[in-house]
Amino acid sequence: MPLSRNRSGQAYALTVLTPIVPAEADNLRTYLESLSQASSPLARLPRTHFGRWVIVPDFVSDPAQPDEDHLSGPHLLFTSNFDGPLDSYVDELCRELAPEASLIWGRCIGCPAGAAAEQLKTYLLGHRIDTGFFFAAYPNATAPHVKESLVTREKLIRFIIDTQELEAAALQRAFAAEFAR
Repeated sequence: MPLSRNRSGQAYALTVLTPIVPAEADNLRTYLESLSQASSPLARLPRTHFGRWVIVPDFVSDPAQPDEDHLSGPHLLFTSNFDGPLDSYVDELCRELAPEASLIWGRCIGCPAGAAAEQLKTYLLGHRIDTGFFFAAYPNATAPHVKESLVTREKLIRFIIDTQELEAAALQRAFAAEFAR
């Protein structure tokens, strides 16, 4: 099986570009800007390392480009880096984000109104773009493992700050008490 440009270790990169109904671009922007990290629907997907929606009004012109290239209208770019295979992740995304799907992709051209999970999956995969180059910072660490490691890092930093004045023997006992499994 050939290697996928969308894969780095066990991590996968998904890129989807969908045309927005022009009259809905401002409403979509308002909705997306109302999401915080804590309220993001993507927080409900534990396999997600990183995800974002970006409204792309047009391509940026570059004088070095021989011909200008323009979009037909505003597009919604969705990118996600996640653990494991694409198919099951998109199933999970469509199922878990069902309440938000009409507020996000429902404002895009061609997305079936009130799309059920399977219809939304077909729509998203139909607008998927292969990643040109994908590099995962932690290609063999799952999202839960990375989050657990960050908690341990914070715990270690607090421990170092709190025990700076301890003698070696007391430091060793404190470390064993704090970090022994």
